[in-house]
Amino acid sequence: EDDDVIAQDGWDQQQQDTSQAGRTLASLRETPTCVGISDSALERLSDRLRELKGEKHRRRVLLGEMGQKINNLWNMLRIPDEDRAKFTGSIRGLGSDTLSKGRAEVQRLEGLKGEMIGKLVKEQRRDIEGLWAETGTGPVERAEFAARYDGLAGDDVTSAVLVEHEEYAERLRARLRKMRPILDLISRREAILEERTELELLQRDPGRLTGRGASKQLMREEKMGNRVKRDLPKVTKALERALWEWHRENRPADGDGGADDPSAGHFAYEGVPYLETMRVQEEEWRDRRERAEEERQRKKEEERTAAASKASSFGYSTYSRLPGKKRQDWSSGGAASSGAGRPRSASNARSGSSTRAGGRGGGPPAPRPLGDHTRHNRPPSRPRNGPGAKKAAGGGAGYRPASAPRMRF
Repeated sequence: EDDDVIAQDGWDQQQQDTSQAGRTLASLRETPTCVGISDSALERLSDRLRELKGEKHRRRVLLGEMGQKINNLWNMLRIPDEDRAKFTGSIRGLGSDTLSKGRAEVQRLEGLKGEMIGKLVKEQRRDIEGLWAETGTGPVERAEFAARYDGLAGDDVTSAVLVEHEEYAERLRARLRKMRPILDLISRREAILEERTELELLQRDPGRLTGRGASKQLMREEKMGNRVKRDLPKVTKALERALWEWHRENRPADGDGGADDPSAGHFAYEGVPYLETMRVQEEEWRDRRERAEEERQRKKEEERTAAASKASSFGYSTYSRLPGKKRQDWSSGGAASSGAGRPRSASNARSGSSTRAGGRGGGPPAPRPLGDHTRHNRPPSRPRNGPGAKKAAGGGAGYRPASAPRMRF
């Protein structure tokens, strides 16, 4: 009885406290309308709480997967942003109505996908072809892919075919991300090579610098030449280093099947290892330069032959001075030593006719020609100042007027 009294007192106090808080506890013990607060009731409540938490987690996972699928279908089907925002705004919480709306949207998109499957496959195919061009995929891989899917039509184009196209496109994108640094270097090098070829063709035209705008054309060619000389060796060196690094990372092991293939592991561009492409390009460039030089020499020889033939037809010979300074030894024997073959001039004519005393000839000096007045027997001019100015002004012997012309021979 004492225990009942204590329990009743506790019940009264608890009821008072709960009523103050706005809640009412119907009974301490389990009744048809109350679970009570016994140990078994608490255990059942704990189990129910765990079940509800598990259900909450399950619904979150389900809605996450459903949302990812809906988003993929939206992107695949090119659903407008307005429709996406309208559906997203109608989702609230984790209730059963949210799950129902998600299932309905997936079902609608799947039906739309079945109607547009052929169009979607074609779009994926265009994306794949663009990725082929960017990655430099070879003709063998392209032919294998085309042989597998080109014959499909009508009911053969299923969602599985679309998934295979999407997966292959994603593999190409992953390959492109890895190849992007090397592809950028290849693109730069190919652009410089095209510029080098253009510059070579421009320089073959001799009349390109004779018309209006010749200065701009010359400046453009100088810039092109500077880029070719400066950038091409630098880009080529960096590209070779990157290609060999790619080969070290991707070459097959000794036990693999492709280890005997010399091109295995090399970076392939348009189906050919680009290191081999670089070697072939340089060989072709050297051969082209050699052929151009031979053609230039041949034309020059033809012009020289034609000029000589034309000169001989008119009875005179042509003389074309060769480059470089030529010296002839006139002191050697034969006609050169006797002066017969040496060209005559005023200087060697005087030296050959007479030799002064004490000179190289050793003979007596030849008599001077008439009128050859030297400085010593030539009448001096009148001094302008000094002691002899008056005598000269008086017309003394040995002086001549300063204004009188001198005799020159």
